[in-house]
Amino acid sequence: MNKNHVQVNKNPAILFAVLNMGLGHASRSLPILKDFLNRNYHLTIASSGRSLTFLQQELPAAEFIVLPDYRFEYGQKGVNLAGVLRKIPVLFNIVSQENRIVTQLLRVKKFNVIMSDHRYGCFNTKVPSFFISHQLRFIAPAGLRFLEFLGIWFNRYFHRKFTQILIPDEFDGKAGYLSGRMSSISPASRLNYCGILSSLSRQPITEDIDVLFSISGPEPQRTVFEQLARNILPKIPGNKVLALGKPESNQIENPSSDLVIYHHPSRQQMENLFNRSRLIISRSGYSTIMELVELQKKAVLIPTPGQTEQVYLAKRLQDMGWFHWFSQSDDNIEKKLLMNYYSKKIDQNFSTQSTLIRINRLLDTIL
Repeated sequence: MNKNHVQVNKNPAILFAVLNMGLGHASRSLPILKDFLNRNYHLTIASSGRSLTFLQQELPAAEFIVLPDYRFEYGQKGVNLAGVLRKIPVLFNIVSQENRIVTQLLRVKKFNVIMSDHRYGCFNTKVPSFFISHQLRFIAPAGLRFLEFLGIWFNRYFHRKFTQILIPDEFDGKAGYLSGRMSSISPASRLNYCGILSSLSRQPITEDIDVLFSISGPEPQRTVFEQLARNILPKIPGNKVLALGKPESNQIENPSSDLVIYHHPSRQQMENLFNRSRLIISRSGYSTIMELVELQKKAVLIPTPGQTEQVYLAKRLQDMGWFHWFSQSDDNIEKKLLMNYYSKKIDQNFSTQSTLIRINRLLDTIL
């Protein structure tokens, strides 16, 4: 490591970049960021869009900079493979832009460490740089699995610029316990299965909410999912909560005596709501899954249309017997949501606190 970037004080400086794609990357990075602030690290957070707004609300003590957005777009029918391929040159350009921003920042601040949650350009060869990702390969649509090598190549091209790849999962001997073949590639010499990252902790609270419907993900599917929830929840008996995941609004709606709608509960509020819920209905995004397994909650998963990794995760976890899943386009979706779903108890213990210990041990070898 370049000695010009080493600080001998007790308050190292860390640049932490977060992808804006729904709020999943921001929420899973939150426990690390809070831990860094508790350790009095000088923390600079770089992000964009709703993720930036979310982190500014949750961590007002940190410094923030704006990065160019990756401009991921999902249509009403989900991801169009041809459209994704056409946008790869645009993505390379944005990655180059953010790398130039990081280089310029290093002329002003002597960061000891750079950590990036899925922002490919946030690294520097003179500073230990870590990339956080559970997707070493991108799950291809049915019939196109032979194209997955393209995603593996894409990731390897950028991953080699980082000191180490941190995979938020436990290793099962072949791949990640939750992420499965998404985190299984060879060779794996620079991979570190550091453990899960959940911004929600398990609390001994009475379960007085029958159904929590949690909305997440990028637009326009986030709004489509919200409308589905608004249509179905009044028909479901019991106490219900709808969390919309819109950090630009703090509004709370009370459309009926048994339904409360939070436009954007804080992480502390969300932790309380998740712990109080008997059943959670949500997308099968990886960050949400990490929260569900840490809290040991029953759940019904509805993957975002076109997001093949969410479909893969939902199927995998149903096969493991932990959750149920079905498609958003299912004609019987309302009927199915009115059914009682029972899953076997999650038979593994996952702990974000253990993950934080591992990450800090890693950083201690550098700082």
